[in-house]
Amino acid sequence: MYALRFLSTTCLCFFLGALTATAFAQQKYSVTGIKVGHQKIKTKNNYASFKFSCTGKKLDNDTCISISDSTISVTCLYSGNRSFIRATFNTGGEHYFGLGEQFSCLDFKNTKPYVFTEEQGIGRGDKRVSRFTRMFGVSGNEFSSYAPLNFFFTENNNAFIFTGSPYISYDFTNANSFSIESWSNHLKIYSITAANPKQLLSKAATLTGKMPLLPDWAFGTWLGLQGGANKVEEIIDKALKHNNPVTAVWIQDWVGRRKTRFGSQLWWTWEADTIAYPDFINFCKRMDKQNIRVLGYINSFMANEGRLFEEARTKGYLVKNKKHEDYVIKTAGFPAYLIDLTNPAAFQWMKQVIKHNLIDVGLSGWMADYAEWLPLDAVLFSGEDAFDYHNQYAVDWARLNREAIQEAGRDGDIVFFTRSGALGSAAYSTLFWAGDQMVDWGEHDGLPSAVCALITSGLSGISLNHSDIGGYTTLDNLFIKVKRDEELLKRWIEFAAFTPVFRTHEGLKPESNMQVYSSDSMMNFFSRFGQLHWALKDYFKELNIEATENAIPVVRALLLEFPDDTLTYTIKDQFMLGEDLLVAPVIEKGAKSRQVYFPAGEWMNVWTNETVPGKCTRQIDSEIGYPPVFIKKSGKRSSNLKTVFDTFSSYR
Repeated sequence: MYALRFLSTTCLCFFLGALTATAFAQQKYSVTGIKVGHQKIKTKNNYASFKFSCTGKKLDNDTCISISDSTISVTCLYSGNRSFIRATFNTGGEHYFGLGEQFSCLDFKNTKPYVFTEEQGIGRGDKRVSRFTRMFGVSGNEFSSYAPLNFFFTENNNAFIFTGSPYISYDFTNANSFSIESWSNHLKIYSITAANPKQLLSKAATLTGKMPLLPDWAFGTWLGLQGGANKVEEIIDKALKHNNPVTAVWIQDWVGRRKTRFGSQLWWTWEADTIAYPDFINFCKRMDKQNIRVLGYINSFMANEGRLFEEARTKGYLVKNKKHEDYVIKTAGFPAYLIDLTNPAAFQWMKQVIKHNLIDVGLSGWMADYAEWLPLDAVLFSGEDAFDYHNQYAVDWARLNREAIQEAGRDGDIVFFTRSGALGSAAYSTLFWAGDQMVDWGEHDGLPSAVCALITSGLSGISLNHSDIGGYTTLDNLFIKVKRDEELLKRWIEFAAFTPVFRTHEGLKPESNMQVYSSDSMMNFFSRFGQLHWALKDYFKELNIEATENAIPVVRALLLEFPDDTLTYTIKDQFMLGEDLLVAPVIEKGAKSRQVYFPAGEWMNVWTNETVPGKCTRQIDSEIGYPPVFIKKSGKRSSNLKTVFDTFSSYR
């Protein structure tokens, strides 16, 4: 992630091979076609009215519809250009939740979103940043997402899952019905009903997948550091002296860094750097003696040099272009090539790279980055259309990583975390993270968007998710400066303490950002919340078991616990941590208090022991270090949680 995917001090670079959803609709595939069928059909649970339009030469049997229980399969048999399928569903509902990890929207009522795995963009509509990034075509929009999923449900507990299409646009602007447009020759629609949203998630897990149990060490502090063994060990030593329960150090530059015209970037050679980390195996052993796991970084690219690149190129393991040449991907700073995951030999080879070069040298996990950059015009070993396979690439990248640790006998002990995904990723990823946020307070791409991302992803089966503490994307050039300050970092620390994994990131430009090790006072603040996160370990583990067994997320939208309370349908800046903790992160710069909505029940402030009745909104004091957190007094774990927080309230 340290590699400058987009920006330098004076310009932005964008991946030109993979088109955005808007771009491909305008440039590659025509949406004009002929109507070939109209039919109303009934499944066990729902009515659906279909209209089919396709492009290309009409064949004899143009449209096939098969119905089995609550599943509809639609195939448009057309040659030539791609078909698309339009359908309208009558649901009886008007509120729509899910669609994977979303950074701006919780309830999709009156919106027209789409699902297509891609970079989320920089700014995403936040005016200050987007004015700048829009000039370079990298701003994104309110629906662009690394891990969108074609799964959602309504307030009357009807859920829909769509498979077989890489791109689907939705229209939720009509009451009691919605319509879709699918860019595919084939579409399968699953209809699910249940008594409540939790049951819907559990039923849907047969298609979305269930995430695994995290090892005990994962609930401690993960320090994100870089700069070589000496610097890393020095900062770890300081953190331990401040009584921070550090259980992992994440060093993304374990592969080393190189200078490019865009600055300092990672070597994508997937071998330990012998200069910054001499004798890397012994470095990992030294950390292990302190009960600190070492985590690294990998992605599915190969830089344009190095031993592994030459081997992959010679053996034909790289994605090809239309001329059947290795497809050159123009990343910022240097050209790179994608491993073709549809090639069984390449898939097995990349697993061996992970087992030998990551696991065998001592890594206990890594960031498994990217996987959303497959060009739509690529040529794949399998012969599949790259557009059809685009989203599945992210699923297969997670599967490759998971199989590598399983084959090494380390499943349940090693943790890798992915940002990109599609339907089915949750069955393979051991952990998600929310990708690259700005180091600011922007609603659509700053701290607030990270809160929204964890809430929404949980409504689609991504039950274990977290974010970079402090954000990632830093802008420090002649035109715009966005740097992490102390207040933002502290508020992000507060938020992260109530998420499954407590991991820091130095950001895109570490020297421009406030760091958790910048001062003794910051180290003390960070240590306090690291201790709190560790003290909540048993609670996190109980929630992790529920996630693994039933696909119920650790971080939960209020509507998941209070589905009959319509006021919860639009609350995207508060969440439930399990059933018993209400968390309202402070996401506004300079705020000393914030409004908090309290659902039914009685709620006790963990810092003051004040009790607040339910079904009301209150302005709650929230000075730095004391974010609004409340225990549900009737909760089955309320007594244990109160004991935990009694220790930390003494810091006031």
